[in-house]
Amino acid sequence: MTLTSDAILYYADNPVDFVEDIILAKPDTNQREILNSVARYPMTTVRSGHGIGKSAVESWLAIWFLTTRPYPKIPCTAPTQHQLWDILWAEIAKWLRSNPALSKELIWTKEKVYMRGHPEEWFAVGRTAVKPDALQGFHADHVLYIIDEASGVSDDIFEPVLGALSTEGARLVMCGNPTKITGFFYDSFHKSRSAYNTIHVDGRDSSRVDQDFIDKIIDMFGEDSDVFRVRVAGDFPRALPDSFIPMEWAEKASEAKAPVIERAGRVDIGIDVARYGDDSSVLSPVLDKRVQEQPEIYHHNDTMELTGKAVQLIKKYARLQPWAAVHVKIDCDGLGVGVYDRLSELKDQIVNEVEAWRKDKYEGADPDDTPPPFVLEIVECHFGGEGGTVSDDDPIEYQNSTGVMWGAVREALRVQSIKLWPDDKQISQISNRKYVVNSAGKIELERKEAMKKRGLSSPDMGDALALALYAPLLPTWSLI
Repeated sequence: MTLTSDAILYYADNPVDFVEDIILAKPDTNQREILNSVARYPMTTVRSGHGIGKSAVESWLAIWFLTTRPYPKIPCTAPTQHQLWDILWAEIAKWLRSNPALSKELIWTKEKVYMRGHPEEWFAVGRTAVKPDALQGFHADHVLYIIDEASGVSDDIFEPVLGALSTEGARLVMCGNPTKITGFFYDSFHKSRSAYNTIHVDGRDSSRVDQDFIDKIIDMFGEDSDVFRVRVAGDFPRALPDSFIPMEWAEKASEAKAPVIERAGRVDIGIDVARYGDDSSVLSPVLDKRVQEQPEIYHHNDTMELTGKAVQLIKKYARLQPWAAVHVKIDCDGLGVGVYDRLSELKDQIVNEVEAWRKDKYEGADPDDTPPPFVLEIVECHFGGEGGTVSDDDPIEYQNSTGVMWGAVREALRVQSIKLWPDDKQISQISNRKYVVNSAGKIELERKEAMKKRGLSSPDMGDALALALYAPLLPTWSLI
C-alpha cells in the first residue's frame, strides 16, 4: 500500500474517508460520529446498546491510526479474552483482508498487528484487562488506547492511561454497554464528563440492530427494565436492581385454572436440599412442565430422611401418572450430593418395584391401556455451574446456571405456560429475587447471602421449582 504524503496528511484528519477509500467499508451515521470524534478529540467515550457495530469501528480506528501516523502504538484491551481476541482482533483481521494492499503492509498475528519491518516500534497489541499493569509502558508520540466493553474494565487499569494521555498525540476511545453505575467508564459520562467527547448510541436508532432483537427484549423484560436500558437503549441501569420476576406474573400463574392432564408424558421433581437453620428442603413436582403440584417442604431433616421422602414421591407419581417418565433433578453443590448418590444407588430397586406393581395392576389389560416401561432419571444439577441461554433464540445470556434455571421459570411465567401451586411464600420467593446486568452484559441473579441481608429467607421453593423446569444439556457421549 503506497500513499502519498499529502494523502496520509489528509486521511490523518479524515478517518471516515479513510475507512471508505482504503478499508472499503461503509460506516453508518453513528460509526461516522465515533470515527470523527477520535480524530478531533483526545478522549472519546461511547455508551451504546448491543449490536451497533462498535467492534468494527474499533478495528477501523486501529487500522487508520497505524496507517496515518509514524511509529504509533495502539494498546487494545477488553475484560475477557473472548471479547479481545475472538471479536476485536478477529474484526481487525477481517478488515485487513478487505484490501490486499493493507494486508501486505500491516502484518496480523494472534497478539500484534504491526507495520512490515517495524514489529517493535509500529504496532497495535492486545492486553486482557486482568492486571493493573496491562496498559503500562506504551511510550510514543502517537498512542491510541482502545478500551472495549469499558464497563467491565477495573479502574486501576485506567490509571497509566491517564498519565500517557498528557502527550499531545495521544488518543483514547472507550466503548461499551453501560452496565455499571460506578467506575471510570460511568464517571466519563458523569463527574468527568467535561474531559471527554461523549457519544450515546441508542440501538433503536441504529440501522445495524435487528428490530426482532429489540422486540424480543421488550416482550421478555419490558421497556422499563434494566435489560432494555443497557442492551438496547444504551443507558446506565437504575441505582436499585430490578426484581427478576414480576410478582403479578407469579400471582396470575398461581390463580389460573389448572389445565386437565389425563396422561402426563413426564413428571419433573426438583429437589433443593437444606439441613439445619432457617432453610427448608423442598421437593417440587411438575407435570408436563405445565402444572406444578403441591411442593413438599421439610425442616431439620438429614439427607437420608429426605432421600426416603423422595423415594415415596417418585413411587407416588409412578402410580398417579403411569405413562410418565420421572425426572428427578437435585442441586448437588452442597448436601444435595448425598441425596443424589443414594437415589442413584436405589434407582434400579425403585424401577423394579414400580414395574412389579404395574404388572399386578395391568395384568390382562388391553395393550392400549397398558403403560410403557417405567423410566426414571436421576439428574445431578449445579446452581453454580456454567451459564448460557434458556433457549436458542433467547437474546440474553445468564452468568451462571442459577440464572439459566431461574430464567426458565421466568419465561414460563412470562408466557403463562405453567400453573403454579398457590402459595404466598412461593410467590414471595419467586418475585423478591433481584438481578443486575453485569459488566459482560449477562444477567446475574442476586446471591442468597445478599437476599438474607435484606431480611429475606432463602428462596428454597423457588430453587426447587427452577430445578424442576431446568433442562440441562447432556454431554454428546451420552446421546450415542
